[in-house]
Amino acid sequence: MGFDFIKKRFVLAAFGLAFFFVPGAGFSDEMAPGSDSAVARFQSAVDTIFSQSCPDGLRVGAKFYSLDRKEVLYARNSDLLFTPASNMKMFTSAMALKKVGPDYRFHTHLYAVGRIEGTVLKGDLYIKGFGDPSLVTEQMWILVNELRNLPITKIEGNIIADNSYFNGQGKLKSWESYRGPEAYLAPIGALSFNFNTVVVYVEPGKKPGDRPTVVIDPDIEYFRVKNRAVTTRNKRSRRKLIVNRLGHKGYDEIIIKGRLPKNVARKKFYLNVTDPQRYTAITFKRFLQQAGVRVTGKVQRGVVPQGATQLVDHESPPLGQILRGLNKFSNNFIAEQILKTLAAQFIGEPGTTENGVLLLQDYMQELGFYPEQYHMVDGSGLSKTNQVTPDQVISLLKDAHDDLSIFPEFISALGVMGLDGSVIDRMDHQKEAQKIRVKTGTLNHVSALSGYYQSNDGERFAFSILLNDVKCSNGKAMGLQDKIMETALKFQRDKNGDEAVEEDEPQIQYGGGILKQD
Repeated sequence: MGFDFIKKRFVLAAFGLAFFFVPGAGFSDEMAPGSDSAVARFQSAVDTIFSQSCPDGLRVGAKFYSLDRKEVLYARNSDLLFTPASNMKMFTSAMALKKVGPDYRFHTHLYAVGRIEGTVLKGDLYIKGFGDPSLVTEQMWILVNELRNLPITKIEGNIIADNSYFNGQGKLKSWESYRGPEAYLAPIGALSFNFNTVVVYVEPGKKPGDRPTVVIDPDIEYFRVKNRAVTTRNKRSRRKLIVNRLGHKGYDEIIIKGRLPKNVARKKFYLNVTDPQRYTAITFKRFLQQAGVRVTGKVQRGVVPQGATQLVDHESPPLGQILRGLNKFSNNFIAEQILKTLAAQFIGEPGTTENGVLLLQDYMQELGFYPEQYHMVDGSGLSKTNQVTPDQVISLLKDAHDDLSIFPEFISALGVMGLDGSVIDRMDHQKEAQKIRVKTGTLNHVSALSGYYQSNDGERFAFSILLNDVKCSNGKAMGLQDKIMETALKFQRDKNGDEAVEEDEPQIQYGGGILKQD
């Protein structure tokens, strides 16, 4: 971290109060609208929403830029640093698309050590991961069938998992303050399965007093279940159902406790696993057995030896398709897997997050920014130490928009407001909201929304709203963003190139609650 960056952070901290929204503060020097123009009225309307929607205070950074007219519609604190939360995923996505293209495939290899006699492998089978974030149940079946159809019907040896393409496995150093079994905290590993998560289904027992029925997917010996919950007659009990995960050497223990009313629907919980390498290898062995391939040995860890014979090269779906899962549903695991995989490929094995950040810095330099002007530590945005400006987000959005080799895949990976992904329930009361494509970002006291939209007269914009130090609920912060976007959709210029009057602003109800990460 350079001295200039440290100095800038100190100055920003010293004048932190200037970050907070102050009604009546001046507009960016980039804008010089007439006092009675629609642009000025739009700016005034946005200022009013910012000032009234979170009375306890928040830090506002925002910018709206016309992609058609190449000019700024609105900017506030757009050159100051903010925590972007999951808006970081857009930087990772654009960098990856620029680096390898939308048809890039991740790989998982199977190797044999020993001879094959007929349909029997007389020796160990190695499974080596190369960072594929999309090795889910369906893809695992394809991988197993690729081996089965060689054909191989029996393995007289062990299943050995090779995780060496990355520097170990687990959570990032910048995530040390986050603890718990939540799916969004899933560890990273070159050899991983199902986003390194497990699904736990819990259904009430047949009668009060019975243990609930618990189903684990995948149902493998890596998991041990301790069911301490009880089915109750009604919903009045204060003891809610709790599903937790404890990591042990070689296995994870899933604990279910509390009370589950008899008449409630089946519940689904997603938990992360603690040992991706072993989890994936045990699942692979189980799938082999279910496909009719008998395995006589055990699951072990190791590294593919020199001279091993490659049997299968399994390819993932294309990167462009994988990015839809990353950005529409804000999947931290996918972002970090992409970052470390490209680090291994372009800087050297094993892949590290630090080297992945160097690739992000290269991309930022292409956009015209240098490390002292921002701060990035991961690819997903889960760390609050990530810092970017709204100007930088807009530069990213402009760059992606202007590059037809990546733009179709980049924008199709963003959430459609009110229709899918993490914004399926936002602005879902109006059809025009589907003209907004966005990436959300949510941490405690942080809410971000950036992307593209088309206004009432067809003009296309890139925008970024970064809210930090949010002292009202994140639900209200998201409501604030939605209300601004309702106003933005109705913006219209007149036929003479000036602007027309904007329609009355609709009302919006705010939700509640604080989310840790979207």
